[in-house]
Amino acid sequence: MAVSFLVEFRLRGYAKKYAKWARACSLRGAKKLGVRKLRQPRFVPHITVFGPAEAHNLRNLVREVARIGRKYTLVPFRLGIKRGEFQREDANWLYLDVHPSHDLEQFRYELAQSLLRLERMIYDTCQPYDHKPKYKFHCSIGKYNPRDNAEFEKLSDFAEDKCSLEAFKQRRISVFGRLLNIVKKYVFRTEEEEDAGIGQYLLRVTILGRGGRIQAEYDLVLGRVLSRREALSERLWRKTIEEFKELRSPPREEYLSISDKSVYLIGDTHFDHKNIIRFCHRPFSSVAEMNRVMEKNWNKSVGENDTVYFLGDYTGPPPRKLGMYHEKLRYWTGQLNGIKISILGNHDRNGGCIEFEKAMILHVAQYSFLLVHNPADKKINAIKVRHDWIIHGHVHNNKIDKYPFINGEQKTINVSLELINYKPVSLSYLLSSLDLDSIKRMRTIDSQPERW
Repeated sequence: MAVSFLVEFRLRGYAKKYAKWARACSLRGAKKLGVRKLRQPRFVPHITVFGPAEAHNLRNLVREVARIGRKYTLVPFRLGIKRGEFQREDANWLYLDVHPSHDLEQFRYELAQSLLRLERMIYDTCQPYDHKPKYKFHCSIGKYNPRDNAEFEKLSDFAEDKCSLEAFKQRRISVFGRLLNIVKKYVFRTEEEEDAGIGQYLLRVTILGRGGRIQAEYDLVLGRVLSRREALSERLWRKTIEEFKELRSPPREEYLSISDKSVYLIGDTHFDHKNIIRFCHRPFSSVAEMNRVMEKNWNKSVGENDTVYFLGDYTGPPPRKLGMYHEKLRYWTGQLNGIKISILGNHDRNGGCIEFEKAMILHVAQYSFLLVHNPADKKINAIKVRHDWIIHGHVHNNKIDKYPFINGEQKTINVSLELINYKPVSLSYLLSSLDLDSIKRMRTIDSQPERW
């Protein structure tokens, strides 16, 4: 049985308020000008990405949207101030212009191509513009009778003037604010900056079914598919916004001296994690032996007043009861020497005795190092602070061809402890003894580097 669907993303916050106001304003103008409005479903400010079309299997479609969505995190665009219109045989459409970023255009194109290949029915029932590489992004705010072309032209001019973003902003500021703007313009001759529109990010992609009912959403920030119930949850939306704000905030930066020999790096200890011995071929016969050797090596290398940048995953997967995890974390970090600055790993949880950072920038001499847990994390692309190298963990020794100890081509340094002889590596060793810029590849800390 065929199922109708539409893929869109919905405007939020200030942009949503403006779109609703612009629609109400244009409807009042249409009434005055005698332009007949055509019936529409309940107005939800949105931007269509694909469809409408039909598919046999909606679950496969949702999975495909999620697969493409996983490649993206922060996808910016701007809701423009210019009004426009589509004049078609069935209706005249009034819309708000959207200025897409390259990422948004690429996302839409990849998604369209993927869905067109997914099912023959989708290919046959989608819209002509879904096949094209170039796409006109817009947010429709009104559907009008196609026979009222002359009046519709007047309505478009009206919307351009009376329903502009500037008019919306003026309406929202106080009388004092308006007076201040007049004084700036005519007394101090201050030129107003050209309004570039409302900046937005694509946070969720919504899949609608028959009757415009939400079937699922893919949350690009949380990296997961949401059911209809979850998509409508205010609690989950707040979580998305909190995570989004964290992504937008730049990582903390620290400046160190190259002469400081008391700084160390290590990641992925996985204390008490039995399965890690087998997964990463660690040379230990038991968890007890592994814990003992790692603790001894750490404390033999690091003094009480030394600084250790830990790149994530102190222990194995946390138990369901976080209290047990925090107790274990408190024990092991208490056993290890040094002042520990920790990056959040996929097995770590905030709270308890350690406040984890998502990422950090370390400036030393002429280098800037980005410290993260997972080097393949797509969220790295959202970090705009300049960095020369990425120092990471997470991949252990399981992807050593791509992530050896040092990869001079990718500019990555893997400090998962399997590659650094199960003990912290000093920053001074990396900078003074190795001559980083001359290394093309170095498999482990004990191997000979391949130079350029």
